[in-house]
Amino acid sequence: MTTDQVIHVVDDDRLFLAALKRTLSVAGLEVRMYTGANAFLDSFDPQQPGCLITDLRMPGMGGLELQRRLKEMQVRLPIIFITGHGNASTAVTALKCGAIDFLEKPFSEKDLMASVQLALEKDLNDRRLAREQALVQQRFSNLSPREQQVFALVVSDLPNKKIARDLMISPRTVEHHREHLMLKMHAHSTAELITMAVLCGIHELHLCPPPLPG
Repeated sequence: MTTDQVIHVVDDDRLFLAALKRTLSVAGLEVRMYTGANAFLDSFDPQQPGCLITDLRMPGMGGLELQRRLKEMQVRLPIIFITGHGNASTAVTALKCGAIDFLEKPFSEKDLMASVQLALEKDLNDRRLAREQALVQQRFSNLSPREQQVFALVVSDLPNKKIARDLMISPRTVEHHREHLMLKMHAHSTAELITMAVLCGIHELHLCPPPLPG
């Protein structure tokens, strides 16, 4: 967890909000409280690292609707749901839509802190991945059109001779383009290029199942 992360808590129960704020603040976390989903949406900055704790049932917009609204906004803020009226189907819906956890009142401080830590760690990892993806995509856009063609064929595991035939150029020219795109992409191996191609959306990652024994 980092000092610039904020835990946003949305609940229409002011006493519960105060109790949550005290618990999280004592742990050294920055907390912002909202008595409704709209109040949160009106002031929320998607660039602010952190996570969201929201009640499931609230007047007006409930927790699941808030989750859907954030998804429509392409906001990937980790969400922890809390409720006094939980049920299995609702929990499954929330978790399938990307929720980190589903805590039913009353829950322990230990369970709360474990969920918050998991959510904050996920937010850090998601933001780090987004930065890396943006950097890789920028590098890819700086490749020449021919280098982009060679890139797509190289990550398809085609030999230089086959690439040369497909592009109607010499194998030596293919190797020249390959060396240049490796430098421009800051890649040290074909395996790294494949990972970058997946991040750029020009290659699908295929996970092979382990071979069956004997």
